[in-house]
Amino acid sequence: MNSTEICNMALSYLGNGRINSIDDAAEDARKCKIHYDHDRRRMLMAYPWGFAKRMEKLALFTDKVPGWDFACSYPTECVNVTYVYDEDGARRKEEAREDFEIVTLDGRKTIATDVRDAWVEYTADVRDANMFSEEFTEGLTHLLASSIAMGITGNANIAMQHMQLAQQSIVSAGYYNAIEKERRMRYPNKYANERLTS
Repeated sequence: MNSTEICNMALSYLGNGRINSIDDAAEDARKCKIHYDHDRRRMLMAYPWGFAKRMEKLALFTDKVPGWDFACSYPTECVNVTYVYDEDGARRKEEAREDFEIVTLDGRKTIATDVRDAWVEYTADVRDANMFSEEFTEGLTHLLASSIAMGITGNANIAMQHMQLAQQSIVSAGYYNAIEKERRMRYPNKYANERLTS
């Protein structure tokens, strides 16, 4: 799988022919290339895709952000921060979310947080289409079809239809993500104790 194949899938949804390369001078190829990277990043930001999940220890800046204890570097390949946490809180990061804010500090994108020795979980700017999940690829092709539909078909309804199909792929990704993640049911201590002693 590569960007050209994804473009050809999008074009096939619109009833158009194939392109040889996304870098061709052909009109359909130029339309695809204009939107491809932008739509790829939009899809990455729309959901915490497993193939794009990264974890990284944050570098601490000496600068301060008013209202926050620490200012940390923003990961280079990050498109979206999901969690900020310390090492001991890694397993509880979903249940006990730590506050953070993305700001620009002296021209640098910065994560402001109260977490000491912070780690970050984020969605990376994955460009290699071979790493994309099936749901992501499906969503990206429909999103791309939506972006180029007006220029190719002149039909706003077709563009909207493919936008809805792209959104549906995100819903499907959530379902498959839940299947692949093993989580124990956690009860409040009082409830659990009563269950065990009754």
